[in-house]
Amino acid sequence: MIFGFYSSTVEAQFSVKIGYDVGFVKEEPHGIFRQTRLAKPWLNLEEKKFNNIQGVVIGARYELDNFATEFDFNYGFWTVKGNGLNPTLDRDETLKYSVTNGALGFGVEGLFGKMGLGTSIHYHYFSQKSKNSNLGSFIDKSNYLSERVFLGLYLEGSKHTVLALRPYMDVPFGNVNFFFTEKKLNNRTGFTKEDFDYRPSAFGIQLLFFNGG
Repeated sequence: MIFGFYSSTVEAQFSVKIGYDVGFVKEEPHGIFRQTRLAKPWLNLEEKKFNNIQGVVIGARYELDNFATEFDFNYGFWTVKGNGLNPTLDRDETLKYSVTNGALGFGVEGLFGKMGLGTSIHYHYFSQKSKNSNLGSFIDKSNYLSERVFLGLYLEGSKHTVLALRPYMDVPFGNVNFFFTEKKLNNRTGFTKEDFDYRPSAFGIQLLFFNGG
């Protein structure tokens, strides 16, 4: 696809890939951020829904005839901010909360002309972080594995570049948990930790550039 070495029977090619990823996810359990806006209107928390995680993709790809392998790193994030005068403390309060999801992946793909169908395994580093000017900071980290199934649509670009669109479905093997986020932002009663289990499935699309120089 980009550059390589050739024989009479096979064609091998190596390329570097970079791109952008948008993954659509379900909203957080029990409306954590909606509750924060209702209970603390003075905080002026941004009206953002936790329904997508966006970020970058970098990696490498090796093709041999109609078969390809890839190794990559995905880093996605979602952030919400707020600030205002805390009436109880009678002083300003700022909040920055973020979710990040980094993943190391290895995948294989079968190629059919300008299309490909593949699957990959990803090891995720999932973090929830909050920084509050009055209450301090917290971070909660967890890990999980997922399997991704994707369709590749490849468009020729310049001499050394190929553009690709890659819709995908990401299926996790396990859950993460938003209990500590709930405790820090709202601390409602009547819930258990298990009530905030969250399955981080995603449907998304990547815009990728493959370049071999």
